[in-house]
Amino acid sequence: MEDVIQTTEYDSIKDDDSLYVASKCWKRVMDTANKTGYREGIQDGADSVLQEGFDIGYKDGFETAFTLGRYKGLAAASTFTLEHPTDVAAVLKRTRRGACWICKVESQNKTSNSHEQAPFSEVLSKQREHSAEVINRLHEHFEPILKKSGIEINSTL
Repeated sequence: MEDVIQTTEYDSIKDDDSLYVASKCWKRVMDTANKTGYREGIQDGADSVLQEGFDIGYKDGFETAFTLGRYKGLAAASTFTLEHPTDVAAVLKRTRRGACWICKVESQNKTSNSHEQAPFSEVLSKQREHSAEVINRLHEHFEPILKKSGIEINSTL
């Protein structure tokens, strides 16, 4: 009967210590996995929102720039025969920033940069309104010339 393994009180304490150490290690591994998952989730969410905003801005910016380019080409072709009002000339002169709402706000040296604190949807809405105003103003100015020449420019944004 000496072959029978007997557990002693020492073996029981040793097993309890091993379980305690193993549970601490497991808790640490789980905490690390949770933190890493949380960080990756936040990063993925931020990347998704940024990409969506970029895609919207790129599409809107391209459409606006394309229409501005048409009017700038028309203005360049009619420079010798037509004098443009000050606001139209200013937009045509600075075409790159002519339909940029944030650029307009910053150039007016407003002390409060409200666009920096505004939600994306509000900035997008104000940018779209500003672009439409600029394009509509150009269309109003060039409409008689366009009609006389039989040229049609789709100016709707």
